[in-house]
Amino acid sequence: MLRVQGDPTSWGLSELDIAEPAWLTAGDPVALAVVTPLAGTLLLAPGRAGSLALSPVPPGGGWVPCVKLPSPYLYLPSPAGVLAHAPGYVLAGPDTDLASLQQAILAAMHDSTLLTVTVNDNGNQGVVLLNGAQLAFAVLAQAEET
Repeated sequence: MLRVQGDPTSWGLSELDIAEPAWLTAGDPVALAVVTPLAGTLLLAPGRAGSLALSPVPPGGGWVPCVKLPSPYLYLPSPAGVLAHAPGYVLAGPDTDLASLQQAILAAMHDSTLLTVTVNDNGNQGVVLLNGAQLAFAVLAQAEET
């Protein structure tokens, strides 16, 4: 489990070695697969996170995402954390290229640049501006497979 300062969400990482988390101190932004509460990829800039808490996954069966999404979403740090009725921003379309968007966000974090992301706000297209110089993390959540 991973928690980032300023956001109460506990992220279940699909693969995590808490004994040797070299990615924490490497300095570069990293992409980590998450399985709960959203399924997708957590993009983390450890140097901007303030503090991080890592703990082993609780014993038992496999993870089941808490929130099932009909479309891909962008989750940004929030004092409220992930809410089932508001898991972030709906990305512009169900065919959004998450791999390209992931690379663009990681590059903005690495280069401390601004990035606009197209989102769908109740049927209206809008944008979210990401400041890569200050963004501690973002999650690209996948749509639920049907």
